[in-house]
Amino acid sequence: MTAGQRLLDGASVDAVAERLHLCTQTVKRYEAAVNSGGLAALQKMSVGGRSSVLDQEALEWIALTLRGPARAHGFESDAWTNARLRGLIEQRYGVRFSRVYIWQIATKLGLGHLLSKSRR
Repeated sequence: MTAGQRLLDGASVDAVAERLHLCTQTVKRYEAAVNSGGLAALQKMSVGGRSSVLDQEALEWIALTLRGPARAHGFESDAWTNARLRGLIEQRYGVRFSRVYIWQIATKLGLGHLLSKSRR
């Protein structure tokens, strides 16, 4: 949704991809959806795969967690990484997701830009 809003605000595909740590091809798909039906069309896009075992309460916790400092969860810095979020989700909910699926969760919450590309 963040990418879609930035595109609507006039940002280029390359600028959105760079800022939100997305691949250009993904942003082009978002652009096509936004151009055909606005943010509502983008929101209806499926990320594919099976349904998540995380309920709405879990997704709200993840969003709240990402909006806060990583130090609050025992990390040495405030930067959020895929691995850090993955570990917290596994610890709290007992499920281990792939790195790609963690990106999908954060992106669907409009917070993918908060995850650095670092693997630690």
